[in-house]
Amino acid sequence: SAPAGRVAPPPLVSEFVITDGDWHRISFVRDGSHRILYVDDVEVAKDTQAGLAGSTGGLYIGAGKNLEAGSFFSGLIDDVCIYNRAVTP
Repeated sequence: SAPAGRVAPPPLVSEFVITDGDWHRISFVRDGSHRILYVDDVEVAKDTQAGLAGSTGGLYIGAGKNLEAGSFFSGLIDDVCIYNRAVTP
């Protein structure tokens, strides 16, 4: 849950399903007003989020925020990059 006085944003959910067994490029972008999710450079989900709250917790890639059973990604994750500047998807 979010720290006292803050509201955690809802998950950004896509209806796009990948089941072909091939490698895909998944990108998440925050442009200051929106959160945007891309699959192979195609936008698959977008919402509005005005602010970005600070965080003191960890970042889990491929698992739920509390590392609960059943929240782990079943597959391979490779070449994870996090940028603190604008990049072109």
